[in-house]
Amino acid sequence: MARRLLYLNGVAILNVILYHATAWGFIAMFWWTDRYRDVSTPNFDQMGSAAYYGLRLIEQYVIYSIPAFLFISGFFVAVATGRNRETVGWDFIFTRVKNLLIPYVLWSIILLSPDWLNGRSFGFWEFLEILLTGRATNAFYFIPMLTQLYLLSPLFIPLIKKKSGSVLLFVGIFQVLMGLLRYTAILDLELPILSSISFLNRSFLFTGNIFWFTFGIAFGFHQQEMRKIFYRFRWLFLGGSIIFYLLGVFEWEYLLQLSGKHWLGSRETLVDLFYAACFLALFIAMENVKLPFQKTISQIGARSYGIYLSHSLALMVAARLTYHFAPQILAIQWLFQPLLWVVGLVGPLILITIVDRSPLRRYYALVFG
Repeated sequence: MARRLLYLNGVAILNVILYHATAWGFIAMFWWTDRYRDVSTPNFDQMGSAAYYGLRLIEQYVIYSIPAFLFISGFFVAVATGRNRETVGWDFIFTRVKNLLIPYVLWSIILLSPDWLNGRSFGFWEFLEILLTGRATNAFYFIPMLTQLYLLSPLFIPLIKKKSGSVLLFVGIFQVLMGLLRYTAILDLELPILSSISFLNRSFLFTGNIFWFTFGIAFGFHQQEMRKIFYRFRWLFLGGSIIFYLLGVFEWEYLLQLSGKHWLGSRETLVDLFYAACFLALFIAMENVKLPFQKTISQIGARSYGIYLSHSLALMVAARLTYHFAPQILAIQWLFQPLLWVVGLVGPLILITIVDRSPLRRYYALVFG
């Protein structure tokens, strides 16, 4: 199973690149329209076009990627714990956290450097807040969240080992409630009863995604039993994945209409939660299915954290160079997206390879984890 999860890790990081490439695609479509058409911006004339729905279909498909990362992380925490120990050792946790945070701080500084060069100054407390909330770039919220889960895992692993079913049920219900609460933020609903707990859905907090990490830990301790159960319901999970995927596309368009706004920033919904759950359960159930490009994608999975840290910079450079030097490409998403996808993957891989095969290799762990 570890090899299959390494493959899933590779698929997930490829999907993360796709997801952030679509974000630049929407920017080109609505906010950079004046670079290739004589209009003022933002311009939403392309809303509902074939290119728009193409981006939306990609954006919806990759929703399971962050849940997959958290599931895999939880699984390996369970493996590190073993069956004969009550909980995972703090030495393992501190090593994981160190390997997460040192490269994270470095890449946060790199991504904030353009602001510094343009004259913006960051005070100590502002910089600390950026690190704690993952605001150096949109993708980095995941790292403080995962760090929190690692630090909390020694505390709740004993309970998961003894009562996995009850814990998963409780955490699953909590996750559904968090999903329902998220709709109030999406639609800007002011409900006094819920306003006091709305902070629990902040993207960098573990509370918004705790189920996936817990699910991974439980699976790590009870692989055989859970595989049998998931295999028995594999066709249900397949159908659920398809239905919730399509439903998620329609749901977001409906939420956009309800909001009365031209645009809503992407947020995970309750439908997305069910889609991700069905997808992960299906992946586990189809253990005997041969995976395409297994070696290549697994190799990418082994470098996933380095790619995660550096792909945002690669995408930003590619998008802004296109904006300045080839703006007509911004109008052609079937050209712009592949350009971003290739740069977002190949750029980090080249950088990782250079560091790995040069005298800088001694610093590899500090740069890429």
